[in-house]
Amino acid sequence: MGFRLIIVDDDKAVRRILAGIIEKHDLGEIVGEAQEGEEAERKIAALRPDIALMDLLLPGKDGIEVIRTLKQRNIKTNFIMISQVEDQAMISQAYRSGIEFFIHKPINVVETVNVISKVEELIRLKTTFEQIKKTVTNMSKSELKETKRKSGLSKIEFFLADLGILGESGSDDIKAIIENYDRLKQKMVNMQDVYNFLREYYEASDRRKSSDVKAIEMRIRRAIDKALKNVASMGIEDYNNEQFLRFSSTLFDFLEVKKEMDFLRGKNSNGGKINVKKFLEGGALLCQE
Repeated sequence: MGFRLIIVDDDKAVRRILAGIIEKHDLGEIVGEAQEGEEAERKIAALRPDIALMDLLLPGKDGIEVIRTLKQRNIKTNFIMISQVEDQAMISQAYRSGIEFFIHKPINVVETVNVISKVEELIRLKTTFEQIKKTVTNMSKSELKETKRKSGLSKIEFFLADLGILGESGSDDIKAIIENYDRLKQKMVNMQDVYNFLREYYEASDRRKSSDVKAIEMRIRRAIDKALKNVASMGIEDYNNEQFLRFSSTLFDFLEVKKEMDFLRGKNSNGGKINVKKFLEGGALLCQE
């Protein structure tokens, strides 16, 4: 998807630098600029850009006031705060107002590209889950049952789709483990035994899937890692979402989900960690419900 951005800063030179970085690294289309708070508020409300790079200290309304007002108006723009302010209390206030990430002045090209790229990935994740919610979450039980019947998807496949990983190469491995969970649950103490089971399973069934144990492990870990990112994104979108609450506690350590949420917001330099055993046990439990 093509992203639309607006740059808000009272310094023309800073706006020019940011515009140059965005254009050079193909990070999206710049749809507007503003140099003071009230002008920024009007333009963002009218243009509805995907991302606003917002200076903290602006003439008139400051950046935090502008963001808070726009959030109250349910404007869905994602905000990146730009400032040379080092005061942690003020930075915390900016995050509470609704910013996603923070870029420090003087502008650093690498940091700016990384931050904008992370926000764009976050938007993609939000979009994915919005599509899933529209097609699955809002259905009645009878509609969901009929959709499953018509689609030919199994309960496990719907579970993987809800996590946004049905298309991942490791989803087949996870599906095979959950399908054979009763035979494998005693082997969960040592995950290598589970990977060896899959190797033998694929070789016996002549499936076109690499049966190398290391490849199997890496496929599974990549899929679960993506599931963690998707669940964290779901929590950022709606902390009280029923699926988020169920997945975050059943499939992961909640503290690790919180770390991943903070990482996606730019508050942490490291994301959360996965526990393959917990994910598989929790997945089997949810698919038996």
